[in-house]
Amino acid sequence: MESETPYGRVFAELYEKKWTWFARQLAPRVEAFYASTPIASRNRSILDVCCGTGQLALYFLERGFSVAGLDLSGHMLAHARGEAAEWIEAGKARFVQADATDFDVGGGYGLAVSTYDSLNHLPDIHALSACFRSVHRALAEGGWFLFDLNTELAFRRNWNGISVQDDEESMIVTRSIYDSANRRAFMKLSGFVRAEDGRYDRFEEFMSETAFPLREVERALEDAGFGSVRYADGADLGATLDNDPETKLRVFIVAGK
Repeated sequence: MESETPYGRVFAELYEKKWTWFARQLAPRVEAFYASTPIASRNRSILDVCCGTGQLALYFLERGFSVAGLDLSGHMLAHARGEAAEWIEAGKARFVQADATDFDVGGGYGLAVSTYDSLNHLPDIHALSACFRSVHRALAEGGWFLFDLNTELAFRRNWNGISVQDDEESMIVTRSIYDSANRRAFMKLSGFVRAEDGRYDRFEEFMSETAFPLREVERALEDAGFGSVRYADGADLGATLDNDPETKLRVFIVAGK
């Protein structure tokens, strides 16, 4: 067992194998959304907040964008830096270990993204507001911030129980519970991941997420200086949701500076 920082070495390897599909599927939709905005024609720089192992960043690097990624986990960043080594050497990419609630990676970015409910991991609305202020500082005028959140409905429906995934590559036990009174969800993941030499490495990670009331999120974005805020479905980030976003399991939020 390890990890003084969130997400140890073994879990980062598991994440790279099991959960990067979300970023890979979403990346073309993010690109299509950004291409539809006025700033895209003159600004090809992207900030990836809570970038994980860097799969979304890689998608945009391969298409000529410059990208800065930040994450709290050094083990996640090690994967991102390894995958993006040629772009780092060329000065097109950098990956910074930083807290999403308080960071400074310079300014002038046309688009900031944070995906796969990463911002749900922040403990309260004050931390989320601090993140919004940091992102706002980093964006160019006319820039956009795009991120997704699990709604309370998702936590009530999906975060109570125990599940086991078992195959030749890994065995993962997930235990989760949602505390509705405090709008906090807790999850423990443990198990084994097969290493290159055939042995199995054990991991254990504990994580928590917050079910933010979406109207509070909207007000926090406005307080941080964002001039427009709307809700979207992941299938079409350019279209505004017609119904109540709280009825979705996952909602995307698009904020303009």
